[in-house]
Amino acid sequence: MAIRLASEKDAAALQEIYRLCIIEATWQIRPPGTIPDFAAVSGGETIWVAVDSSDQVLALLAVQEEHAYIHHLYVHPMVQGQGAGRALLQHLQAHLAFPWQLKCVASNHAAIAFYRHLGWRELEMGTGEDGSYYLLQFV
Repeated sequence: MAIRLASEKDAAALQEIYRLCIIEATWQIRPPGTIPDFAAVSGGETIWVAVDSSDQVLALLAVQEEHAYIHHLYVHPMVQGQGAGRALLQHLQAHLAFPWQLKCVASNHAAIAFYRHLGWRELEMGTGEDGSYYLLQFV
């Protein structure tokens, strides 16, 4: 697995991973027909991708660098649990100063467990369009 910046040629793969992760999420309350365009929801963000040996995108991480805020971290459902998300976060350490923050839907138990395992801490709880969320921080 390699990590690189996303390019325009990755647009379809990024949208597909985003779409798949949303429609397959048991915690998601958004109807499948209302999934936004990934390019629109990540505009202005730096996007890193984890790719396989054939340069196929396996996972994506979109970050708002000026705020050290991770806006999106999605792993293709077929490769979840194989280290792509962790690899993206580890790679980011060389490119973004700490502390980092992100929001995670509270009912996304697998993601909450993933972040806690990596040492993220809950700062507060709030409510957004996808329900209750935790604001997490990594230092």
